[in-house]
Amino acid sequence: MNTTVKKFIRLILGLAVMSFGSAMALVADLGMEPWDVLNDGMAKFLQGHIGITLSNGADLITFGRANITIGLIILLIDVLCGEKVGFGTFINILLCGNIVDLCTGDLIPGFALLPDYRGLAMRVDLVPRLTLCVLSLIPAALGMYIYMSARLGSGPRDGLMCVLTRKLKSWPVGAIRVMLEGCALLLGWALGGVVGVGTIILVCLSGPVMQLIFKLAKFNVRELRHETVPETISALRGAKNPD
Repeated sequence: MNTTVKKFIRLILGLAVMSFGSAMALVADLGMEPWDVLNDGMAKFLQGHIGITLSNGADLITFGRANITIGLIILLIDVLCGEKVGFGTFINILLCGNIVDLCTGDLIPGFALLPDYRGLAMRVDLVPRLTLCVLSLIPAALGMYIYMSARLGSGPRDGLMCVLTRKLKSWPVGAIRVMLEGCALLLGWALGGVVGVGTIILVCLSGPVMQLIFKLAKFNVRELRHETVPETISALRGAKNPD
Protein backbone atom coordinates (compact mmCIF):
# COMPACT_ATOMS: atom_id res chain seq x y z
CA MET A 1 0.00 0.00 0.00
CA ASN A 2 1.25 3.48 -0.91
CA THR A 3 2.84 5.44 1.98
CA THR A 4 0.62 8.48 1.40
CA VAL A 5 -2.51 6.30 1.42
CA LYS A 6 -1.37 4.84 4.75
CA LYS A 7 -1.02 8.40 6.04
CA PHE A 8 -4.61 9.19 5.06
CA ILE A 9 -5.86 6.05 6.80
CA ARG A 10 -3.92 7.05 9.92
CA LEU A 11 -5.30 10.59 9.69
CA ILE A 12 -8.94 9.46 9.46
CA LEU A 13 -8.50 6.84 12.19
CA GLY A 14 -7.01 9.45 14.51
CA LEU A 15 -9.75 11.97 13.82
CA ALA A 16 -12.38 9.29 14.48
CA VAL A 17 -10.82 8.36 17.84
CA MET A 18 -10.43 12.03 18.82
CA SER A 19 -14.03 12.80 17.83
CA PHE A 20 -15.25 9.85 19.90
CA GLY A 21 -13.57 11.48 22.91
CA SER A 22 -15.29 14.78 22.14
CA ALA A 23 -18.62 12.97 21.88
CA MET A 24 -18.06 11.36 25.31
CA ALA A 25 -17.62 14.79 26.88
CA LEU A 26 -20.64 16.13 24.99
CA VAL A 27 -23.12 13.44 26.08
CA ALA A 28 -21.89 13.67 29.71
CA ASP A 29 -23.39 17.19 29.61
CA LEU A 30 -21.41 18.59 32.54
CA GLY A 31 -20.21 21.63 30.68
CA MET A 32 -18.93 22.62 27.26
CA GLU A 33 -15.38 22.09 26.09
CA PRO A 34 -13.25 25.25 26.52
CA TRP A 35 -13.25 26.22 22.85
CA ASP A 36 -17.01 25.68 22.70
CA VAL A 37 -17.42 28.09 25.63
CA LEU A 38 -15.67 30.67 23.44
CA ASN A 39 -17.92 29.81 20.48
CA ASP A 40 -20.99 30.14 22.70
CA GLY A 41 -19.86 33.40 24.28
CA MET A 42 -18.85 34.96 20.96
CA ALA A 43 -22.18 34.06 19.38
CA LYS A 44 -24.14 35.55 22.28
CA PHE A 45 -22.01 38.69 22.44
CA LEU A 46 -22.06 39.47 18.72
CA GLN A 47 -25.73 38.61 18.25
CA GLY A 48 -26.60 40.71 21.30
CA HIS A 49 -24.84 43.73 19.84
CA ILE A 50 -25.73 43.24 16.16
CA GLY A 51 -29.24 41.97 16.78
CA ILE A 52 -29.83 40.98 13.15
CA THR A 53 -32.19 38.09 12.41
CA LEU A 54 -32.71 36.30 9.12
CA SER A 55 -35.98 36.18 7.21
CA ASN A 56 -36.87 32.85 8.84
CA GLY A 57 -36.44 34.37 12.30
CA ALA A 58 -33.09 32.69 13.03
CA ASP A 59 -30.19 34.65 14.53
CA LEU A 60 -27.52 35.87 12.11
CA ILE A 61 -24.72 34.90 14.52
CA THR A 62 -25.14 31.32 15.71
CA PHE A 63 -22.91 28.92 17.66
CA GLY A 64 -21.94 27.15 14.43
CA ARG A 65 -21.11 30.35 12.56
CA ALA A 66 -19.08 31.60 15.52
CA ASN A 67 -17.22 28.28 15.53
CA ILE A 68 -16.40 28.56 11.83
CA THR A 69 -15.36 32.22 12.14
CA ILE A 70 -13.06 31.60 15.12
CA GLY A 71 -11.59 28.56 13.38
CA LEU A 72 -10.82 30.59 10.25
CA ILE A 73 -9.23 33.38 12.31
CA ILE A 74 -7.01 30.88 14.14
CA LEU A 75 -6.15 29.19 10.84
CA LEU A 76 -5.01 32.57 9.45
CA ILE A 77 -2.83 33.08 12.54
CA ASP A 78 -1.36 29.59 12.03
CA VAL A 79 -0.46 30.36 8.41
CA LEU A 80 1.07 33.74 9.31
CA CYS A 81 3.18 31.98 11.95
CA GLY A 82 4.49 29.47 9.42
CA GLU A 83 2.30 26.44 10.17
CA LYS A 84 1.71 24.35 7.05
CA VAL A 85 -1.86 23.74 5.88
CA GLY A 86 -2.44 20.23 4.56
CA PHE A 87 -5.27 17.93 3.59
CA GLY A 88 -5.61 17.01 7.26
CA THR A 89 -6.51 20.59 8.12
CA PHE A 90 -9.56 20.55 5.88
CA ILE A 91 -10.54 16.93 6.59
CA ASN A 92 -10.43 17.82 10.31
CA ILE A 93 -12.87 20.68 9.78
CA LEU A 94 -15.25 18.63 7.60
CA LEU A 95 -15.15 15.24 9.32
CA CYS A 96 -14.95 15.68 13.10
CA GLY A 97 -18.36 17.25 13.64
CA ASN A 98 -20.07 14.51 11.65
CA ILE A 99 -18.30 11.76 13.61
CA VAL A 100 -19.36 13.39 16.87
CA ASP A 101 -22.94 13.51 15.60
CA LEU A 102 -22.74 9.83 14.63
CA CYS A 103 -21.52 8.86 18.11
CA THR A 104 -24.19 10.87 19.91
CA GLY A 105 -27.11 9.78 17.73
CA ASP A 106 -27.63 13.24 16.23
CA LEU A 107 -26.64 12.12 12.73
CA ILE A 108 -28.80 8.98 12.51
CA PRO A 109 -31.85 9.09 14.81
CA GLY A 110 -32.14 5.92 16.84
CA PHE A 111 -28.48 4.97 16.35
CA ALA A 112 -25.90 6.07 18.92
CA LEU A 113 -22.57 4.70 20.16
CA LEU A 114 -22.84 6.37 23.57
CA PRO A 115 -25.45 6.84 26.31
CA ASP A 116 -26.93 10.33 26.19
CA TYR A 117 -27.23 12.29 29.45
CA ARG A 118 -27.95 15.63 27.80
CA GLY A 119 -30.76 17.62 29.34
CA LEU A 120 -30.58 15.99 32.76
CA ALA A 121 -30.19 17.96 35.98
CA MET A 122 -26.61 18.13 37.27
CA ARG A 123 -27.24 15.75 40.20
CA VAL A 124 -28.86 13.01 38.08
CA ASP A 125 -26.48 10.11 37.24
CA LEU A 126 -23.57 12.29 38.32
CA VAL A 127 -21.05 9.45 38.87
CA PRO A 128 -21.33 7.85 35.40
CA ARG A 129 -21.36 11.30 33.80
CA LEU A 130 -18.19 12.35 35.65
CA THR A 131 -16.59 9.04 34.69
CA LEU A 132 -17.51 9.56 31.04
CA CYS A 133 -16.20 13.13 31.12
CA VAL A 134 -12.83 12.17 32.65
CA LEU A 135 -12.36 9.11 30.42
CA SER A 136 -13.08 11.24 27.35
CA LEU A 137 -9.63 12.78 27.78
CA ILE A 138 -7.92 9.52 26.78
CA PRO A 139 -9.39 8.99 23.27
CA ALA A 140 -9.25 12.74 22.67
CA ALA A 141 -5.49 12.82 23.31
CA LEU A 142 -4.76 9.44 21.70
CA GLY A 143 -6.67 10.41 18.57
CA MET A 144 -4.79 13.71 18.43
CA TYR A 145 -1.48 11.85 18.47
CA ILE A 146 -2.59 9.39 15.78
CA TYR A 147 -3.89 12.02 13.35
CA MET A 148 -1.10 14.54 13.91
CA SER A 149 1.58 11.86 13.45
CA ALA A 150 0.24 11.31 9.92
CA ARG A 151 1.82 14.72 9.19
CA LEU A 152 -0.89 15.76 6.75
CA GLY A 153 -1.90 18.94 8.59
CA SER A 154 -3.44 19.89 11.93
CA GLY A 155 -6.78 21.45 12.71
CA PRO A 156 -6.65 25.22 13.36
CA ARG A 157 -6.54 24.98 17.18
CA ASP A 158 -4.07 22.10 17.24
CA GLY A 159 -1.99 24.00 14.70
CA LEU A 160 -1.86 27.00 17.05
CA MET A 161 -0.65 24.67 19.80
CA CYS A 162 2.14 23.44 17.50
CA VAL A 163 3.13 27.02 16.64
CA LEU A 164 3.36 28.04 20.29
CA THR A 165 5.20 24.83 21.23
CA ARG A 166 7.94 25.65 18.74
CA LYS A 167 8.15 29.29 19.82
CA LEU A 168 7.98 28.73 23.60
CA LYS A 169 10.79 26.18 23.73
CA SER A 170 11.01 26.06 27.53
CA TRP A 171 7.28 25.29 27.92
CA PRO A 172 6.05 21.67 27.88
CA VAL A 173 3.33 20.98 25.32
CA GLY A 174 0.85 20.09 28.07
CA ALA A 175 1.25 23.50 29.71
CA ILE A 176 0.74 25.23 26.37
CA ARG A 177 -2.45 23.24 25.84
CA VAL A 178 -3.75 24.24 29.27
CA MET A 179 -2.83 27.89 28.61
CA LEU A 180 -4.64 27.96 25.25
CA GLU A 181 -7.78 26.28 26.54
CA GLY A 182 -7.70 28.40 29.70
CA CYS A 183 -7.58 31.58 27.61
CA ALA A 184 -10.44 30.35 25.40
CA LEU A 185 -12.45 29.47 28.53
CA LEU A 186 -11.90 32.83 30.25
CA LEU A 187 -12.64 34.87 27.13
CA GLY A 188 -15.73 32.81 26.35
CA TRP A 189 -16.99 33.09 29.93
CA ALA A 190 -16.42 36.87 29.89
CA LEU A 191 -18.51 37.08 26.72
CA GLY A 192 -21.36 35.09 28.26
CA GLY A 193 -20.46 31.48 27.45
CA VAL A 194 -21.76 28.71 29.71
CA VAL A 195 -19.21 27.01 32.00
CA GLY A 196 -19.79 23.79 33.96
CA VAL A 197 -17.83 21.45 36.21
CA GLY A 198 -16.96 19.34 33.16
CA THR A 199 -15.42 22.39 31.51
CA ILE A 200 -13.05 22.85 34.46
CA ILE A 201 -12.13 19.14 34.39
CA LEU A 202 -11.37 19.28 30.68
CA VAL A 203 -9.31 22.46 30.78
CA CYS A 204 -7.23 21.29 33.76
CA LEU A 205 -6.59 17.71 32.69
CA SER A 206 -6.52 17.72 28.89
CA GLY A 207 -3.00 19.13 28.71
CA PRO A 208 -1.38 16.70 31.20
CA VAL A 209 -3.16 13.67 29.67
CA MET A 210 -2.13 14.73 26.17
CA GLN A 211 1.48 15.28 27.25
CA LEU A 212 1.58 11.83 28.90
CA ILE A 213 0.31 10.09 25.77
CA PHE A 214 2.71 12.04 23.55
CA LYS A 215 5.58 11.05 25.87
CA LEU A 216 4.59 7.36 25.87
CA ALA A 217 4.39 7.45 22.06
CA LYS A 218 7.71 9.38 21.86
CA PHE A 219 5.96 12.03 19.80
CA ASN A 220 7.69 15.42 19.77
CA VAL A 221 5.44 18.24 18.58
CA ARG A 222 8.44 20.58 18.20
CA GLU A 223 9.87 18.31 15.49
CA LEU A 224 6.53 17.89 13.70
CA ARG A 225 6.51 19.13 10.10
CA HIS A 226 3.35 18.66 8.05
CA GLU A 227 3.01 18.16 4.31
CA THR A 228 1.28 20.92 2.39
CA VAL A 229 -1.53 20.11 -0.04
CA PRO A 230 0.76 20.45 -3.12
CA GLU A 231 3.38 18.19 -1.48
CA THR A 232 0.80 15.47 -0.84
CA ILE A 233 -0.57 15.72 -4.38
CA SER A 234 2.98 15.44 -5.72
CA ALA A 235 3.59 12.34 -3.56
CA LEU A 236 0.38 10.72 -4.86
CA ARG A 237 1.31 11.45 -8.47
CA GLY A 238 4.78 10.07 -7.91
CA ALA A 239 3.31 6.84 -6.57
CA LYS A 240 1.06 6.49 -9.62
CA ASN A 241 3.90 7.19 -12.06
CA PRO A 242 7.05 5.58 -10.65
CA ASP A 243 10.22 5.98 -12.68
